[in-house]
Amino acid sequence: MLFILLGTFVAGVGAAGFIILFYKIILKRPRPKAAVPLAAGSAMILLQIVLDYGWYARATADFDDNVVILRTAEGTSMLQPLSFIVPRTDRFLAIDKATIKKNDDYPGIRLATLFQAEKDGPTTTILQMIDCIGGKRADWSANEPLTEDAIGKANWFDIDGTDPLFDAVCNQP
Repeated sequence: MLFILLGTFVAGVGAAGFIILFYKIILKRPRPKAAVPLAAGSAMILLQIVLDYGWYARATADFDDNVVILRTAEGTSMLQPLSFIVPRTDRFLAIDKATIKKNDDYPGIRLATLFQAEKDGPTTTILQMIDCIGGKRADWSANEPLTEDAIGKANWFDIDGTDPLFDAVCNQP
């Protein structure tokens, strides 16, 4: 957050300096009084738009083929009216296929670690137990051992066979 604030300040100062030099060296005439604040303000707003709308692309740029984006969520804000015209992606849920664990005692059950990344927020991990045979999923705790009793007591939710989570976890070798 501090770097965004500093970057916005630098963009404003840079645009103001550019306008001053542009009028002084290239045009060689007096500049309008509104030119410097208008350029600085425009540069700051433009930088914020670029940072807000480019967050998702920057956050997912380095993912390898094992990471699958399951869902994205778009957000709007009264303080950013452009977001009502062109919604921006504020968070996403993804799974790293390398974290999927199988258990020979329970062949249809898979354990997976999902992560939810949020713009201007922390990245959280969500442990999920997926029943590939029954088409269900449940929240899971890493502290709880995988036993028949724990599987029976889990709070299961139905998932469709076309759900991206089911596809990423169950339709792999």
